[in-house]
Parts: sequence; C-alpha cells; structure tokens
Amino acid sequence: MGWLKTWRLNSPNPGVRRRTVEKLAGSDDSHDTELLVASLEDKDPQVRCAAVRALEGNSQESCALPLLSALRDPDTGVRAAAARALGRRGEHEAETPLVWLLNDTCPEVRNAAVGALRELGWKPSNDEETARFQVALGNPRAAALSGNAAVTSLVNELSHDTGFQRRAAAEALRDVNDPRRIGPLLSALRDEDATVRVSAIHSLEFEMDPTVTAGLLKMLKDRTPQVRLAAATVLSHRPDSPPAHFFPLLQDPSFETRLVAVQFLGRFPQPEIADFLLPLLSDADNDVRHATAKALGQFRNPVAIQPLVVALADEEQQVRAAAEHSLEQIDGNWPLTDAAKRATGALQAMLDVRPPWVRSAIQQVLSKIAS
Repeated sequence: MGWLKTWRLNSPNPGVRRRTVEKLAGSDDSHDTELLVASLEDKDPQVRCAAVRALEGNSQESCALPLLSALRDPDTGVRAAAARALGRRGEHEAETPLVWLLNDTCPEVRNAAVGALRELGWKPSNDEETARFQVALGNPRAAALSGNAAVTSLVNELSHDTGFQRRAAAEALRDVNDPRRIGPLLSALRDEDATVRVSAIHSLEFEMDPTVTAGLLKMLKDRTPQVRLAAATVLSHRPDSPPAHFFPLLQDPSFETRLVAVQFLGRFPQPEIADFLLPLLSDADNDVRHATAKALGQFRNPVAIQPLVVALADEEQQVRAAAEHSLEQIDGNWPLTDAAKRATGALQAMLDVRPPWVRSAIQQVLSKIAS
C-alpha cells in the first residue's frame, strides 16, 4: 500500500495531503518516515506542520536533522511546531538553534523556543543569553537585571508579602544558572502558598544535589494534590529518585499522580514491583489502567498473567491491546498457562455486563484459552 500513500501525498488537494501525513503519525516504518521528511518540503504550511507533529513521536534518530531544518521554515507555525517537537523529543543538539530562535519576530515562535529549552533543561550561560531568554518570556525588567543583580533581586522576591510575587520569583529562578538560588528555593518548598511550592519544585528540577532530592521527596507527602503531582513529575525525571518513595503514590487520590507513579515504576525491571502495580489494572482512570497494563510486560513476572488476562475484558481498547502485548512479553504461550485458565471464570462473568464489542473480544480470548 506504499504506492497509495505516495499517490495521496502528491494529490493537488492540500487537505488530502495533510490527512495522509496525519495518518502516518506513530509509524516507525522507514518508508513512512521518508514520506514524512519529504512532506516537510510541501508547499502548504499546514501539511508541513502536520509532518512536524508526526515526526515528533517518531523514534528514529534520523528525524532530528529534518526537524532542525524546519526551525528555518518561512512559516511561523511550522517553526513553532518544530521547536516544540525538538524539546519534547529531548534533542539536546537543538539547544543552540533554539537559543537563536529566541530572537524570532513571531511571539508564538519565541514562546515555543522558551518551552523547548525548558524541556531540555537548558540554562543561560551568560548575561546575554539570560537577557534574551527573559525578553522571550516577556520579562523585560528581569532581562535588564540579568546577571548578579538579577539573582539577588529574585531571591529577595521569594520573601515578598504577596504570594503572586513569590511565585513569579520562583518561576524566574528556574532560568537562572547560579548556585545561590538553591537554598532560597528549598526554603520556598515550605511556603504557605501551594502555587509557590509548585513553582519552586519545577525550578529545582535539574539541580542534581542530594539535598535537593531530599527536599523534593518530602513534597510527595504534601497536603495539596497539585504539589504532590509536581513533585512526582519532577522526581520521575531524576536519576537519583528511589522507587520505594513512589509506591504510596499508587494510591494517591489524584489519577494524574497515580499515572506518573505507574510510568516511573515501569522503568525498573524488578519482578517484585509487579505486585504493587497489579491493583492498578482496576483503576477508575483509563490512562492509569493502560499505563499499568503496558508496564507489567516489562517485569516478565508470571504473577501478572491472570490479572492481565482479566484485563482483556476491559472496556477500553487501548487497555486490552496493552494487556495482550504484555502477556506476549511474559509468556508467548500464555493461553496454555494455568494462570490463564484461572481467569476464565472472571471473563465469563463479564460476558453479562460488558458492551457487545467487548463481549466479542472476551469470546475470542476464551476460545484461545480453551483451544
């Protein structure tokens, strides 16, 4: 069917070309990747934007160079999309081009460059870069104070009477490359205003210091859901975060925090972790169940077979697909296992309560186990 994709991408109708590009998103097929890269030269900017977004999720390393070239596209939307894509992909070689993009004439592009640089953990290395970054953020006053005076001023603002001012200072200190900010930001983790605590957490994200890690771990027990989520998100990106601290988060009232915890723990291929994740296959949130089903395959622990077989009756197709993939990872002959047979009672009970399209999937699973 490769000829059909090529034919559609040569259609005189830009809408057809754009929809074809969008359908290629998520594919890692080398031919599809080549088609997407070629679409970055399409005469229609919306098609080029679609190609950038499609390449963002492509795992092939060869996508980085075409996306870097898209930063010079004549269309502002394409440049902004390319900047966001490079940041989300973690392409650190894009840092220098993104810094130059801070001077772009379009505010949308400058904002995209700022966001991408933050994603990459970039910090200004001199006063000129600090000033350029602050201007792109819309903080001309901070830009004018860039350098030693800026750090002192922002640290003093962390003690301001107004929570808004303290939060703004904490956010601004994220973009300052100066060790003097660490102590005040750690103190801000105890601020009475939850928004200040959240901002301080994000500003400390890339500080690889044991005292910072210890301070962030304490925030996992904060009384405010948004603070716990921010701490979990930041800690999940740090190499020194201990998995044991994430186990209590699997029962957090916030589904977003539970999701972060599942995704983080799924990166540690230790069979015993599966026992902690199994209850999340019945979580009320679809994304949590999907992430759990996906993660369990990484552990190769046979204890997960029976619960994953039951998850094949989930109402969400993506959960069922993840469960089946994980079962194949654990045991390619899972339908023949005793654990799968023990799950048939639960599957048969669900035939009376699941919608028709799910009942069909359950029947297929039962037939596979019985054969």
